[in-house]
Amino acid sequence: MNININQHIIGSNHTFIIAEASSNHGRDLNRAKAMIDIASNAGADAVKFQVFTANTIAADTDDERVMVKASEKSVFVNKDTKLIDLYRANELPRDWLPELASYAKEKNIIFLATPFDEDAVDQLEAIKVPAYKVASYELLAVPLLCKIALTKKPIIISTGMATIGEIEDAVNIIQTAENNQIILLHCSSIYPTPPQNINLRALKTIQQAFPDFPIGYSDHSLGIGIPIAAVALGANVIEKHFILDDGVNTVDDKFSLTPNKLKEMISNIRDVEKGLGSSYKGPSELEKKEKILARRSLWITKDIAKGEKLTPENIKCLRPGLGLSPLQYDLVLNHQASHDLKANQPLEWKDLML
Repeated sequence: MNININQHIIGSNHTFIIAEASSNHGRDLNRAKAMIDIASNAGADAVKFQVFTANTIAADTDDERVMVKASEKSVFVNKDTKLIDLYRANELPRDWLPELASYAKEKNIIFLATPFDEDAVDQLEAIKVPAYKVASYELLAVPLLCKIALTKKPIIISTGMATIGEIEDAVNIIQTAENNQIILLHCSSIYPTPPQNINLRALKTIQQAFPDFPIGYSDHSLGIGIPIAAVALGANVIEKHFILDDGVNTVDDKFSLTPNKLKEMISNIRDVEKGLGSSYKGPSELEKKEKILARRSLWITKDIAKGEKLTPENIKCLRPGLGLSPLQYDLVLNHQASHDLKANQPLEWKDLML
């Protein structure tokens, strides 16, 4: 199934690339706008933010089992803190949404956001977002999925931590609302993700389990190699976090790309798209020109009188490919020359008595 997001056909030969700003804006509107600039300049198709409110996403608990540790390298905190306080420190003010969406439009890049509550969906509908992203953590948040599905817009779903059965549950919830515009992203919810935990081959597993939907990959690994490889394996959508290159610590900076790296990743993905080409196996138009120079053919290496036999002493397989194919070598041996043949000429059928 091809899905249209603002004239971008998901499932075509153009990978839809989402530059994930997440909460790396640090609650600074100017930084958020600067991130839109970076995503646009890098050539991303969309820039995405996250819309959540602490008290609607997390319980106010100081249970030690869910305290965020300052020693954990995957999340920026100065001290051990409650999960809800981490969210409070990284909320995107919702009154920014119209201004950010308008600014993205000026910069010719699609504005997307991940809603984490039903009010966020209403607010994103008000600014006419063309599609929705569902985070891995919200894969089975039934009321939220139903709310998003009822917009009838494309839904991009990350599937970190999920089994095929759980993905099927989410798909069924959305399809109950008669929405089939679903894009499934393989993902690992480890920040950052070590290479051995990525399992890119799961892209094929998801595609086989859900053949009607485009697939993609949401990446939390370090560097740019894995998302590029995902495109070669069939990913139609790539999502990757990025940051400003200003040295400011932000919540997701440990696994986010600098502006230059984001641009490099996108450039490499575009090269991979071109390189994938088609399933046709044969010489390209450029190779056809090269083929004459590169391939060997049968050449006359000594003068041959009319009626004289062709032998290994007077014909050879040499470049360029202007004469008969070397595949004809055994066939032409011992045939007589139809006329006098001069050395250093390609051998042709007309030169033989047949």
